[in-house]
Amino acid sequence: MSDKPFGNRFLDALSAEDRRVLAPRLRGAVLETDRIIIDQGAPVDEVHFPVDAQLANQVRFADGRAIETAVVGREGVSGLAPFMADTICAWEVVVRLGGRCHVIEAQVLRSLSEERPTLMRRLLALTDFYQTQACQTAACNALHQVLPRVARWMLTARDLAEGDRIRFTQEELARLLGSQRSTVSEAAHRLKRRALIDYRRGQILIRDRAGLEAVACDCYELLRAKMAEVGLD
Repeated sequence: MSDKPFGNRFLDALSAEDRRVLAPRLRGAVLETDRIIIDQGAPVDEVHFPVDAQLANQVRFADGRAIETAVVGREGVSGLAPFMADTICAWEVVVRLGGRCHVIEAQVLRSLSEERPTLMRRLLALTDFYQTQACQTAACNALHQVLPRVARWMLTARDLAEGDRIRFTQEELARLLGSQRSTVSEAAHRLKRRALIDYRRGQILIRDRAGLEAVACDCYELLRAKMAEVGLD
């Protein structure tokens, strides 16, 4: 088995033995954009490991509005915390970018993790990373200005993608940042005027990664370091 047989960083970082045990229990799937794969208030029946698909965690309110709180890509797993706790999911998971993933029944993965301490430790390490990410994002949204936060999220989206062209609309950025779309639009214009990015019709091209990193708040580097610590970079 090659060093990166799955194309998902979590799976590829597992021990060779854990990968060998998991492989026959995984099935490949192609997810369509905007499909809800975990309903808010429902149990997690299946766990998804994105390859080039990207997922969004959304909290949906009684009036139908939904706020995007996190993006999950090839580094991770869908619905991890409620899966680990074997409880209902407090948010919905929707496909923000269609593509390939690996799928396993939640009960199968739960049983394997109980039998295999090395697999359980990796799941707990990813849970810790997602908790760190949530706390850092909440603090970032409270303290940092919009421009560095926009730069941070663009870099984060780039890390989840295969190249420098990413799909990220200004409306989605506004939801993630808890800001007005007009505020995010002005920040994006400023980055474009500085030749750091280009964008059109929901597609963002990162033209100068180093320059964008210089603009981003330090939350980006802190989370990158945490991701490297748990072997997901």
